[in-house]
Amino acid sequence: MGCQFLEKENNEDDQNSILTLVAAATQNNLPQEPETYQSVGGNLTGQLNGGTVVFQLNGTNNLSISAVGTFVFTSKIKSNSNYTVSVFTNPNGITCGITNKATGNISTTDITDIIADCTICGNGVKLSYEACDDGNLTNGDGCNNSCRIESGYSCNNSSPTVCVSI
Repeated sequence: MGCQFLEKENNEDDQNSILTLVAAATQNNLPQEPETYQSVGGNLTGQLNGGTVVFQLNGTNNLSISAVGTFVFTSKIKSNSNYTVSVFTNPNGITCGITNKATGNISTTDITDIIADCTICGNGVKLSYEACDDGNLTNGDGCNNSCRIESGYSCNNSSPTVCVSI
């Protein structure tokens, strides 16, 4: 009689183990939401003067653009992920910057409202994405021909920018 009781207890344990395994397997086989991917793009304004600007998506996906207008990266981003769009290279004598939605989180719809602008460096109007703009394209005066502050100089934030040797 003692053996039968132990055997019954073992059967209950086995049944509980089987039920636990079935429940776990059932949970893992629930329908999964398919992963979705969204495109990232926007509009490029300004002027390129025959040059090409290269944008990057998340630091790796390059997109070369030779005309103002709409743009879309060929690589798509997984929904509910962060994205960053940046300028990788500027056309010669032109400075470009992302002026709207350079970073964000992509939900389940495409990003279509990034705004990038390219302007002629050296026009004396310092834009938010220019480090300086002293009204010329002369290197060696503190603000170079790409509107970047040169080593050994400090520049104010005015338009036109004034740079002094430090």
